[in-house]
Parts: sequence; structure tokens; C-alpha cells
Amino acid sequence: MEDVAAEKQQQQPAVTLYLIRHGETEVNRRNCVQGRRIDPPLNERGRRQAECVGERFRRQRMDWIVTSAAKRAIETGKAVGKHHPDAPFDSFSELNELEFGDFEGTHVTAGYNDLVVRWDDELCTDLPAPGKSGESPAMCVLRAMPRLHAIAKQAAAEQRREVCVVVHSRLIQILLSEILDGSLVAMRKYKQKKAAVNAVDLYADVDTSFGSGAAPWPFRCVAREINSTTHMPDDVVSRVSSATSLQRRNRQDERIRFEVCADGSLELRHL
Repeated sequence: MEDVAAEKQQQQPAVTLYLIRHGETEVNRRNCVQGRRIDPPLNERGRRQAECVGERFRRQRMDWIVTSAAKRAIETGKAVGKHHPDAPFDSFSELNELEFGDFEGTHVTAGYNDLVVRWDDELCTDLPAPGKSGESPAMCVLRAMPRLHAIAKQAAAEQRREVCVVVHSRLIQILLSEILDGSLVAMRKYKQKKAAVNAVDLYADVDTSFGSGAAPWPFRCVAREINSTTHMPDDVVSRVSSATSLQRRNRQDERIRFEVCADGSLELRHL
């Protein structure tokens, strides 16, 4: 009986990570690029999406809520935390979105979509976004994976079996490609809708050679949900995306840019 119990316990995941994209912001609604510097709060639709995410997890165990340091991620994470007041809540800047350099604040058709093609289709994962501060997916994974590694190891050691990690679209693509496929070549498979949920079970099968991040990844990962929005009614799901911007182009709508003011607020400018 002890052997059966041990085998059953071994088959249980050490941790389940719920990688969640934040809800919609006004920058999202305008189909402009957000990254590390452009940091708006959720808009009305985004707050409704966050509430749906919170409801998604209301009746299940939650042992830890982790977010990036961005307002939109923290606000979405708090919608989960409202139903789990005893769960620790932590934010980490290493989990901020990829820095899109000169493209941040611009409409996605002003160069961003072309950059995504270079990353996802041509697999130029070392190519940084333009500008002095621009990151590449390869640069982003080196700062983000050690933090995810530390979260997963701490969760397993402290038996925090259910962990929400509320972050960003491109970062989730990077992390899922890394932990599920072992490199960045699969990012295209993991495109994310606003407030989407990804569920990944982590099993304590040590394989220190897996992945390209700075820290070895000591888990076998099995995805149960990818880019799921079943927790949201149809009228709450976002209507805009990079894909829709190419299908229904409006040159006038594209001549805009969000810029960060001296006080940290965002200003929409028409070019």
C-alpha cells in the first residue's frame, strides 16, 4: 500500500502554474504597443476581464499569486487575490513585458508587426527591438526565466501547489516556448488573447540540460490549457489584436502614439 501511495503521489504535479495575460488597457484598445515603459491601468473592458479571471479561480485552491511590476498585471492579479485573501501576493520586475524600444506606444502597423514576423516566422530571436533600450526574446528570457525558475522551486519546496503568474503576452509566449519546447522557436504557437489563462503542470523530473535560460529548469512540464478564454462571456472578450489591425486597416487610426509624460502618465498624440 505504501508503494501505491508513493506512486500516486509521484504522479501528482509538484506545482501547477497558471500563466495569465493581463486584461485590456486603453493602449490595447487602440492597437498600440505596450512593453516595459508603457504602463497603463486596465480600461473598463479590462476590469471586466479581470473580474472574470478572478471568478475562474474563485472556487479552487490558490497558494500564491505572482505578477509583474506593471499596473495592468497587478490589477488583474488582485482580481484573483480578492477571492484568496490568505494567498501571498508578490510582484517582480523581472517578469515585466519585453522592452519594445522605439516601437513602444506606436500603432502595431508602424513596425511592430514586421518585427513579430522576424521573431516568430524567421526565428530571429536574437534580433532586438529598435532603439537603445530594445530587447530581443533571447535577452528577455535571460532575465525572466531565472525568476520563474525561483518561483517554481520555492512553490514546490513550500508545497504551494497552485500558483497564478499574471504577466504579459510576449513574455508568456517566451516562457511557454522555453518550458514546453526547450527553446524560443515555438513562440508563434502560444499567442495570447487578453486575460487568457494557460495551465501548466510541473513534475519534479530533474533535467538540468533542458531549456536555453540562464538557470537549469528542473521540471517536466505538461500543458493542460493554452490561451483559454472560456471563463469570459463573448461580449467581454477583446475585439482588437495585431491580426485584426492588418485585416481592417484605417490609416487615420494608425497615426497615433502614446508617450510617457514627466509625471509618469500617458498622453495620446495624433501624428
